[in-house]
Formats: sequence, C-alpha cells, structure tokens
Amino acid sequence: MKYLLTVICIALSSTLFAQSPRLDSTRVDTTQFVKIGGSKQFISIKGNKSNPLLLYLHGGPGAASSSHREQITHILEEHFLVVHWDQRGSGKSSLGNLISPTLSVMKQDAEDILEYLLEAFQKDKMIVAANSWGTVLGFHLTSKYPNKIASLVAISPVIDNQKSQDATQAKLIKHYRARNNKEAVRQLKAVHIPYENVEDMAVQFKWISDYKGTPISENEFVQYMKFFKEWEAQWMALYKELYSINALKHLTLFKIPVYVFIGEDDLTTGFELTQKFYKKLEAPKKQLFRLKNVGHQIPMYKSVEMQNLIYHVLAKANK
Repeated sequence: MKYLLTVICIALSSTLFAQSPRLDSTRVDTTQFVKIGGSKQFISIKGNKSNPLLLYLHGGPGAASSSHREQITHILEEHFLVVHWDQRGSGKSSLGNLISPTLSVMKQDAEDILEYLLEAFQKDKMIVAANSWGTVLGFHLTSKYPNKIASLVAISPVIDNQKSQDATQAKLIKHYRARNNKEAVRQLKAVHIPYENVEDMAVQFKWISDYKGTPISENEFVQYMKFFKEWEAQWMALYKELYSINALKHLTLFKIPVYVFIGEDDLTTGFELTQKFYKKLEAPKKQLFRLKNVGHQIPMYKSVEMQNLIYHVLAKANK
C-alpha cells in the first residue's frame, strides 16, 4: 500500500493549551497531545534539546509517520531535535477528528504547531522537512513565516496535481498502446483528471504499478479499493482542494534556503515538473537532489540516503 502513503496526505481560530514538554534533561524522547483548534493532536519528539529543531511534515493527507519514525528519521535524531506531528485526522490524532478538514484548517494547525514548538523549546527558528502533501503545509509556513524557518527540505513536492496527473496519464496510455494492451488503455481513458472519486485514483495507481513492473492482481486491487474507499470519506474533499495549487506560478520566491528531493521514477507528483519548479525557484540558497531507483516514496525506500544528504547539506549550511 505504498501509494496510499503518497496520495493519502470552517476556518478555526486556534489556541494552544498543552503544557510544554519536559526539558529537565539534555536528551528528549517524549510523546504528548497538544490542543489545537479545539482538537487533541499527537506529537512525538526525539533528539537533543540543544540541537536545531526540525519539524517533519508527513504526506497523505492522512498518512501519519510517527509510528515508523525509527525508519525515516533515526539518523536525523542524532543531529537534530526532531518532531513528528500526526496531523488532524491522522494516526493518533484521528480520535475525535473524523470530519474531513479543509485546507485552511490544516494550514492553521501547521501555524499553531510551529508557534507551539518554538515557544516550548525556546528556539527562534526551526527547520521544516516536508514530504509530498506535507510540502503544501511546508510551503505555506515558509512563505508566511520566513523569519521563523531556518531551511525548508521539500521531498517529492506537490507542484501542480493537474499537470502531473495529465502527464502521467499520457505516458501510461502511450506505453500500453505501444504494447497493444487495449484493456489498460480503455481503463486509463476512463479516468477523470482531476480525480472525481477514488476509483479514478485507484485505476491510475494500478497501471502505474504495472508500468513499474509490480502488477497488482485482481484480489489485491479489491483490497486496495476497500482501503481507498475508507480514505475517501475522510480525505477526498481536501485532496480535491489541492488541484487549486500551482507552485510554478505562486511559490517560486523564497527568503530562506530550499533543498528539493525528487525520485527519478516519480509518477505521482511528476519528476519533470519538479525539475521545472526547481529551475524557477529563487532562494538565498537552493540545491536539488535526484535520487535514483525510487519513485514518490523517498522516506520509505531511500531513507538512509535521504537522511544523510539532509544532515550533510544542513550541517554545511550552518558552518
């Protein structure tokens, strides 16, 4: 269900009521709930409190990462104070948060988490590392609070869903036409972009997997559909809001260093589109990392390489 980790990422004024984490020792390894916008949301904190603060924004929407933090940030935790936040409705923050949130609510939550962590750990700035859907929130924070963000690490960033999915669709149809796979072409041509429902999402995913050499059996597809359906009730409305985002037009000027990570086999947010975004990107410092033999899910399948690169580039930047 690796793709679910990819695609499965009322404006409220928010006040924080949680107590600060215990800061009575150098090493921090704690979990807690903070109250944001009337809802309890889970955070997991690990590292040395004297190290730079790093907030990891997970993908989805809906794919909380705190439960597998040992895989995706264990190296970073030796050099940074790393915070995983289960966003509203995700992971351990799902209890009492079953109503589909809007994009504006999620952005407000991200702002409040930023303010809370800076105050709790008495830091002036933090590093933001964001994956997939998390980059939507990461771009928002860095645009609104450049004085509070030291650097942005954008992993498999969401640039333009419409263009990315159109390009993937064209590539898949061309591929299966060349192989005279009429059923694949028929199913792909029936997919609506923007996605109208999870059936569109699931069918494109099915043929992306097949294209990459990992075909999905009918029984497996039935199980995927069941999971997609459960995800749809919670997240589809928010996911559709993402089609309004066009980072190429509105998010190319930053006042902080930006480091972009892309998988060369990414058909979800579009490798070529991300390269185009990077070329337009203006920042005090920028760097592009192209990872081979990986698609959209860099934190899951290229975790060690990703973490080492993040550490070295940030350590070099701070010298």
